[in-house]
Amino acid sequence: MSSLRQLRRRCTSGIVHGAVSLAPFAPDFALSLAERVLGACGPHAPKLAAIVRKNMIATKVFTPDVYRRHFNNVARHLTNGLRILSNRDNPGRIRELAARDIDLDDSIQSGQGDIERDGGGLIAPAHCVNYLISLVRLNQSMPVSIYLRWSKDARKVELKRRWCQAAGLDVIIEPSKLTNPAARAELIIEAIRAGRTVAITPDLAQRASEGVPVHLLGRTAYLPSGPASLAMLAEVPMRPLFARRDGNRQVLYFANPIRVQRLPRSDGGRTESVRRAMQAWTDGFEKFIRDCPDQWFLWGDNRWTRAIQGDPAYSTPIDESTNAMDREAIRR
Repeated sequence: MSSLRQLRRRCTSGIVHGAVSLAPFAPDFALSLAERVLGACGPHAPKLAAIVRKNMIATKVFTPDVYRRHFNNVARHLTNGLRILSNRDNPGRIRELAARDIDLDDSIQSGQGDIERDGGGLIAPAHCVNYLISLVRLNQSMPVSIYLRWSKDARKVELKRRWCQAAGLDVIIEPSKLTNPAARAELIIEAIRAGRTVAITPDLAQRASEGVPVHLLGRTAYLPSGPASLAMLAEVPMRPLFARRDGNRQVLYFANPIRVQRLPRSDGGRTESVRRAMQAWTDGFEKFIRDCPDQWFLWGDNRWTRAIQGDPAYSTPIDESTNAMDREAIRR
């Protein structure tokens, strides 16, 4: 990592932790003012704005209105995170904030009934903007458990824990010395089998050497295998969760559940089972990106930028005939 990038990350981290420290003392009008300022300045941020614009153009979703709305949504997302922390001793106020911004589609109630019948479930949400408050709203309908990975940055883990606690979310915290992936998976599977609903985000771009290949936005990109692998081991479907805009409000909805089919070795076995399930999730994710591009939070993410812009370590071109054959295999 370049020294300039390291400095930028340290500065960003300092600003974030400083804002979090001040949040409990910030009046609501100050946070509302900060939201307006962030929304107005976002499209002009020296580096981030150029990256977001470039990625939206590359994926053919850019319009001036989408671009502007995205930064307004990000501003609301960030300040809602601070509002949760500033009201950590006032859960009623946090519920009001969630109800102000977030609606639930009828599919949420239907999915909740299915999860209750299954005796536990696995939600696979995209990083939709405003997820800090949308999880609060979802949790009011169906209690959600968040898995927090261990990190060398103890402040980062503590910040996430404090936010989850303030938001009223159940937390599964990874032990600091847990290095065995199988043990990590067992923690989550045990939670699901105990009747909990665990949320795991699949839309984290991976290196080609580390992730599952999926066809996305005209390229082969790579996503983590974890969500599909866990669903298969826990014997529950993945439930994709996305969002759409309705006026000034965000509506959460479940796409069709994805059952991870156990394939015989002759058809590719576990590896192919996981790949097909992740491709099915990706198909819904791509529709979400194209239908509601302003609702995705990660347009400026470094790894996604590398994937979208064609870094061979993160993505490669595909042809449509290969893409069509792959989708047919998933349907079967």
